[in-house]
Amino acid sequence: MTCPPDLILLDIGLPRMDGIDTCRTLKGQPATRAIPVIFLTGRDDEPDILEAFQAGGADYVVKPFEPRLLLTRDRTHLALAALSRGLERRLGERTLALTDAIVRLRRLAMDLSQLKEAEHAQLASELHDSPMQKLALPQLQLGSASRGCDLEASQALLAGIELLRQGIAELRTLQFDLSPPELEQKGLTAALEWLAASTEARWGIPMTYTLTRPPPTLVRELSVILFQSARELVYNLIKHAQACRGAIGLVTDPAGLRLSVEDDGVGFAGGFIGGFTGRVPGAEVTADPGQGGRFGLYSVRERIALLGGSLNIAPLAPGSRVTICLPQGSDPRVS
Repeated sequence: MTCPPDLILLDIGLPRMDGIDTCRTLKGQPATRAIPVIFLTGRDDEPDILEAFQAGGADYVVKPFEPRLLLTRDRTHLALAALSRGLERRLGERTLALTDAIVRLRRLAMDLSQLKEAEHAQLASELHDSPMQKLALPQLQLGSASRGCDLEASQALLAGIELLRQGIAELRTLQFDLSPPELEQKGLTAALEWLAASTEARWGIPMTYTLTRPPPTLVRELSVILFQSARELVYNLIKHAQACRGAIGLVTDPAGLRLSVEDDGVGFAGGFIGGFTGRVPGAEVTADPGQGGRFGLYSVRERIALLGGSLNIAPLAPGSRVTICLPQGSDPRVS
């Protein structure tokens, strides 16, 4: 394999291809792009000099020349080329290290999300297996005892049974909130539909769910993260937005996947919207996250950013729409 030269001296007046075209060809090839080219020619008119530098020349020496001057320029450009190669090598090493760190950070974030969901599922299972069963047994016993009592005692027992029934219903709701079976059994779209119905049933806020073209089969990690994000956006809408209604939307198109949560509530201040609109990585955040909690969007934003996605806020009249965008092919397991 021929070793490329460290430096090229090139005359403009070459017989088959002039030096300027030759320089353009060299600069157009990855193997020779970084080699400094010094034009060595008898032409000293300004248009030729300008065209030579525009073609990628590093220097321009007019004949006749002083050999020591040419040697000095050669050494200077060789040193600059060596420095440039060193910088490129170090930049490549830093880039690889940064890429590796991003991959490990992404994997850690995914693991934490899965661990959180597993903890929720375990707690939901424990709620079902222990407290609800312990409450269900006295409910049956009180029901049996009420049939042999006088009217006053029977009414008191029935009141106790009703309280137990309400407690069991609240525990069952909490169990589903922690880990809805739909997510594990039927996937993301069914879990989002459940989230919308549950929000209306539990909080009295009408919540629609719209699915535009079912998404391709998603890996479990991605489904969990998207559902967690949607649930957090909906719960913060309930707590902070003062909304009368809301909507969850899931759209799939060639660009990727978009998950949105919108409401007709108080909306956001202009500076806050500006801080979140656009691509998440490197975006300026002009709002103070300590002011009013900011609807919990910071944690969602960082989680989605690790997948290469973005979180955008659009003002509505009234209210706002928060949209999570993931590019086509997003996969939290990619390393």
